[in-house]
Amino acid sequence: MPQATSPVTSALSETVQVVVAALGVEGALGVPTVARLETLMHQFARFVERGHGVHRLENVGSNAVWTYLQAPTSEGLAPGASLQHFRRLAVRVLFRTARRLGLVEGDPSLDLVLPARKPASLRPLETEEVDLCRAAALGSGSGLPAAAWALCEATARTGELAAIVRRDVDLDGARVWISGTPRTAARWGHLTDWGAAQLRRYLSGRNADPSTKVLHGRCPSDLLPQSSAVRTVSDTLTRAGLDRTAGVRPTSIAGWAGRTIFDQTGRLDLAAAALGMRSLDRTARLIGWDWRASDG
Repeated sequence: MPQATSPVTSALSETVQVVVAALGVEGALGVPTVARLETLMHQFARFVERGHGVHRLENVGSNAVWTYLQAPTSEGLAPGASLQHFRRLAVRVLFRTARRLGLVEGDPSLDLVLPARKPASLRPLETEEVDLCRAAALGSGSGLPAAAWALCEATARTGELAAIVRRDVDLDGARVWISGTPRTAARWGHLTDWGAAQLRRYLSGRNADPSTKVLHGRCPSDLLPQSSAVRTVSDTLTRAGLDRTAGVRPTSIAGWAGRTIFDQTGRLDLAAAALGMRSLDRTARLIGWDWRASDG
């Protein structure tokens, strides 16, 4: 694939520019994420124009998308699984945003299945994917998905969400008490800046009784059992276009949080403590780090 250059003016490249501008105005995605997606979107536009003679987004078919996902890199090498996945993510964001703007109707990338990024059946989310899920949660029309996602970013698993009550949330300290399960230890989970803002908004004006469950189902008496928590988080992954991505599950959010701590500190024990995990081996698997391959 050629390196990114200034895009030529065409109907397709203009559509990409409109989509990128909309993403910037919405502000749901981080600036680095938008910049990386923009590079790949323009690259995709040039690829289908030059290689397939397609000059309008609505005329792009699944074969053109698949060929782009498999195209060699600028060094002539076969693209790795991670690059293929991120290319597909960029195409999906392009079509999803264009649909929202009324520019196209379908998305030829939805049924394209890529190989897993790694042999493991579970992997942590990438930071760019977390950005997309945040945007998807906010776009649901309800504060519940964003609040649930915020707690998951603080390492809460779906089996722990239903037990969290108002007194467990310390907004001033940007943390939440997670009572644990038979598989995870009780601990303080630290809210991200985004997560703290969503919980503050969600809890504002709601029942302030300290014993009130933070997350509720559709009815006030439905106190979000684990199955409902799984559905809420899974729906966010689906809206973000990650539901059929190999290795991505609701637990992948905690994997991202643990991997972030590990990348910042270089200490697996700190990541394990933050995740409430007693096994360093299990922690390494959850955050996607092969410490055996890192020895020597």
